[in-house]
Amino acid sequence: MLSIQCIIISTVNMKVMAAPNITPSAFGSLFSQEQSPPTRNDYNPLSGPNYPMRQDAYFTDDRGNILMIVNVLGEVNRPGQLVVRENADFPTILSLVGGWKETANLKKVLVARLDPDNKAVQAYRIDIKQYCENGDRASFIALKPNDTIIIPKSNGISLSDLSQIAGLIYTGFTGYSVIHNHM
Repeated sequence: MLSIQCIIISTVNMKVMAAPNITPSAFGSLFSQEQSPPTRNDYNPLSGPNYPMRQDAYFTDDRGNILMIVNVLGEVNRPGQLVVRENADFPTILSLVGGWKETANLKKVLVARLDPDNKAVQAYRIDIKQYCENGDRASFIALKPNDTIIIPKSNGISLSDLSQIAGLIYTGFTGYSVIHNHM
């Protein structure tokens, strides 16, 4: 028991020597509260600046990287608004949104611009399926701030559509058999 008291006293003395401005009333709080580690401000280069920004313009982070905002809608796992580097390409953006759903039509991906370009084009069709099959980036365009990437649903019947139809049919047959057996 004596050795434990000595350890406590030496620990108290070390804390008092490390923080000599502690008053005796605050001395008891050294052991009553657990000390939490100081919070780290981890640097996230894609978090955007701490000042108001226009969504249709480039901006920089604390390290000088040029960033922009793009929107991703449609048949992706996590649609929404992203802050990406200025030279981000379609595979990078699709990986940031968790990839596409099995119902996605990768041949008819649409990129809609806020303002038309020099040739009055405001929407571009991108064939991501060609890239997935043979690495062809011919249909890719350079993205600009506030571009909206829309990945449409394919026109065919998917496995999830078939399962929904089968569930409805099963429910209908179950209801019919319950009604038919009770009459």
